[in-house]
Amino acid sequence: MERSPVMVERVVVAVDGGPASTAALDWALERAKVLPISLELTTVVDLGWAPAGGPDDDFRPIYERALSDATQRVEHEVPDIKKTSYVRRGVPADELVRASASADLLVIGTNKTGFLAGAVYGTLPLRLAAHSHCPVVVVPATWNPTAGTVVVGLEDDATAEVALSFAAAEATRLGRVLDIIHAWSIPATVAVEYGAVIPFDELRDAHAAILAEAAGRVRTAHPGLEVREVLEQGPAAMVLVDASGEAELVVVGTHGRGAVGSLFLGSVSHDVLLNLTCPVAVIPRPERLPDRVEP
Repeated sequence: MERSPVMVERVVVAVDGGPASTAALDWALERAKVLPISLELTTVVDLGWAPAGGPDDDFRPIYERALSDATQRVEHEVPDIKKTSYVRRGVPADELVRASASADLLVIGTNKTGFLAGAVYGTLPLRLAAHSHCPVVVVPATWNPTAGTVVVGLEDDATAEVALSFAAAEATRLGRVLDIIHAWSIPATVAVEYGAVIPFDELRDAHAAILAEAAGRVRTAHPGLEVREVLEQGPAAMVLVDASGEAELVVVGTHGRGAVGSLFLGSVSHDVLLNLTCPVAVIPRPERLPDRVEP
């Protein structure tokens, strides 16, 4: 018997009752309109937030109420979706990383307030993106549904292929244009070696070839997808942040290696996450992505 090509995506959404987690749930519910998903709503009782000298459970009703409200909303808006809800206890980043081990996608909101994303602006999304076992989508609290392009940042390294594949699949699924953006600059070593006579055209052409080759692979794999090649000179993070203003989703890879390296992701992912204006999907290095078993 032929296997069904339809796969149910397992999506975990971090919930804390604040505007950022509401935006994360909004994004996941929009996704459910175009993709079969099963939804896990999870909240983490962070023991570190209990008042000094008070019982550990002081904040538990707050978390449980937020989870209950989110669950009721899902039941009202998408009653047929398969869903579960969990109250976890511990360090939020650690617990959500554990949740990511059995997920296809982890979705979290971010803003400057709230228990999960707001304790120290940007820290939790960065830690999750660095250590997650699955792609992480970080949704700004101000997000509203919009039809735009899917943008992927292309770097000439091992992270490129998984980020390209994810972005192409998203653009195909949404019926959007895929913009592959490759930013380049003149390395300091070249400037020192060549002095005032920098081989600008040769460098630009070499990077254009990298971009064209990547775009060609995507077009072959997704023949119906409109793919645009965008070559820009300048810092990659700045180029991607500028592009995010017109994008529906920005996709980046992570270079994290080890406890210290993975905390900072790689400068591009780090800077994009801290300056995002639209949802950003951070794709783990290939060795951290689990194998999927198709039904």
